Amino acid sequence: MHAFIRNYDNAWNTICKEREKIVGGMQSESEQEKYTIEMKALIRLCSDVMEEEELKKQLEETNGNVSMVIEKMVSTLLNQNAISATQDSDLQKKSEQTKHTNEKVVFFFFFTQTKDNEAIKSNEGDEIKSNKLKKEEEKVEIGEIKSGINLQGYCVNEDCLASKAKLPVWVNIGFGDISFVSNKTSHCCPDCKQSTVTTIMRVMIFNSEHSICASDNSIPVKDNHYQCFYSIKLGLSYEIKAKKIRQHATSLEDLITRSENAMMSNEVINLITELQKYLITVVKPQKVKDSIRLQEKIKCDYSGDYNQ
Repeated sequence: MHAFIRNYDNAWNTICKEREKIVGGMQSESEQEKYTIEMKALIRLCSDVMEEEELKKQLEETNGNVSMVIEKMVSTLLNQNAISATQDSDLQKKSEQTKHTNEKVVFFFFFTQTKDNEAIKSNEGDEIKSNKLKKEEEKVEIGEIKSGINLQGYCVNEDCLASKAKLPVWVNIGFGDISFVSNKTSHCCPDCKQSTVTTIMRVMIFNSEHSICASDNSIPVKDNHYQCFYSIKLGLSYEIKAKKIRQHATSLEDLITRSENAMMSNEVINLITELQKYLITVVKPQKVKDSIRLQEKIKCDYSGDYNQ
């Protein structure tokens, strides 16, 4: 029995140390609340061995040490056994019951500690997720990018949600010719619908043939790429021209030749090679076989204008 007590004490010391490691930093919990938890456990598990008042007294004397209370309880039973040999069987029964009680107490505290640890991890996960969502919100842009000229700036309307959130907005101008001074402009905000976008920071020309020049004597740019971005300097004036992309073919035969050459270009070959990596098959005829069918399609879809 003494060996049992020593083993039990070592086990409980290990559990207590582990509990301190898991729930460390929670000293704000009052001693009264800790005793309440320990007392409920002792009453539930040991009330048939010792009276509630005696359990409470023992718990207060040991500063809430459940292990020591149970050890004293076992010691008392051993003393009773020494006085009366006829109580051996009862003492053995009580000892087995105490051992069973110990196992239940260990499980009780382990379960409580596990729940606390899971709650801490859950809170940390929620905080990380909250930070991630916050970072994503900072990347939000207002407005829609369409073909032609797209200006990006900031709305100064105090009642505008985009302005309050300090989010950049996109203003689509479309095709045409425009000129503006970067910090002396006035465009309609896509959020509040007021002409309060007064500072342009960036231009994106989408799916257009275009040219752009600035008042700082920099070299004008002409391009017809799918999309082009340009940074705008504060205080400079700019001129931008954008129109729909055309083929610039002199005849239908010239258009067919341009199309066939485009299908043999490095850009198309690289694109087809990349698509084939994902098992995507691209049908790439080298020659336009039916010019009559092509003429019918151009007439139907493009009003006969093959340069569109």
